[in-house]
Amino acid sequence: MKRHPLFLLPILCALLLVAACGPADEPDPISLTPVALTYMTFNQATEAQTEEIVIDRFQEKYPAIQVTRTPYSQGPQSYLSGNALGADVLFIWTGNLLDSAMRQNRLGNLADVWEENGFQNSISQPIQAMSFYQGAPYFVPGGHGWTAIYYNKEIFDRYGLTPPTTWQEFVDICEVLWSNGETPLSIAGSNGFVGTLWFDYLIMRMYGPEYRQRLLNGEEDYTDPKITAVFETMRDLVERGFFVESPAVMSDFESVLALIRGDAADPIVRRKAVMTLASNFALGDMPVVFADELDFFRFPIMDPGLAVGEVGITFGFVVPANAPNPLQANAFAGFMGSTESAEVLTRQTSSQLSWVPVHSGYDRSLYSAPILKAEELVQQADAFGPPLVLALPGSMNVALNRSLSQLLGNRGEPAEWQLLLENARQNGIQNGEYPTP
Repeated sequence: MKRHPLFLLPILCALLLVAACGPADEPDPISLTPVALTYMTFNQATEAQTEEIVIDRFQEKYPAIQVTRTPYSQGPQSYLSGNALGADVLFIWTGNLLDSAMRQNRLGNLADVWEENGFQNSISQPIQAMSFYQGAPYFVPGGHGWTAIYYNKEIFDRYGLTPPTTWQEFVDICEVLWSNGETPLSIAGSNGFVGTLWFDYLIMRMYGPEYRQRLLNGEEDYTDPKITAVFETMRDLVERGFFVESPAVMSDFESVLALIRGDAADPIVRRKAVMTLASNFALGDMPVVFADELDFFRFPIMDPGLAVGEVGITFGFVVPANAPNPLQANAFAGFMGSTESAEVLTRQTSSQLSWVPVHSGYDRSLYSAPILKAEELVQQADAFGPPLVLALPGSMNVALNRSLSQLLGNRGEPAEWQLLLENARQNGIQNGEYPTP
């Protein structure tokens, strides 16, 4: 199933459980003026019911402010384009969408919100860095996801395997599985949002997160021999038969279901594998009984001398520069991003928490084992940021998807795929889609 990143992001709606508290208990002047706020988010019935809880909490503190939860009818970028669409607060994610909005002065300055809520003392530096532009914050983060290699625990146990830490150990595991008639890897080849995570990690593990950041800034040429080596490394895995049959037509959810064995009596998907590189959100619709078959490990280290980067989606809240009610909108954004309300919402969802809260003061007793493990994975990283598909200008996505599809389909050579990417980069530069040096 082909999905644009926007359609992947209803999975993120589950993350809207993330809200939080902020304004002080004493009367606030903004409470005295009746105001109707419009909060733009995604529409899913379960998440909507849960999110209404935090909205009710906010309105208990500010009885004069009425918040209407409104589903997006257009992409979030439309509400940041400068048109008078009347939105007060938007739920969005980090990456090119947020960066462009900050550079183009489309967002309200949230310095007061950060100060009032003490965010600079409770949010990690990598998350803060994504929230600021030219020394000022324009984004209130709520939580983040993570990316890892998921694997079937029972099959690892069957062959006496343990999660690898190095690339050679990873390749050796693939060899053991393959020699025993198991397909080592599945991949969401038809979904560039997930499939190109392989490019993300090979770039970072082979050349470091700083080199990747220069690519994101448009400062590196995709015809660079380093990119050739990335494609060659990926192609080697394909040619050795480590991926499922016809990987270019596998969806993101299928790539995760391929790891499940509890469906043996009635297989959900025909092509089975043992491991897959995926965002945690790709597991969002999986029944708990199947999810319990899986565990995950960090993408293996290829050069121990390099800094370690990790990829994950960070979501949160912004106030458009043309918001009709900026003072009240700021109060609501701060409330949605603070720890108290995040804990309230997490208690409503019990063990279904599928994101890592960003605040150091969050009650860790509410964490499940996977959330604790994911938090540690990200905290141990030297760099953390959004995936390529969200971080690069939109004009790059078609080229990324096409190069992934051709590689997995064994069509063409690295030089051709690199040229696709380089032409897209040049077009992005000409169209002003990259930040100005």
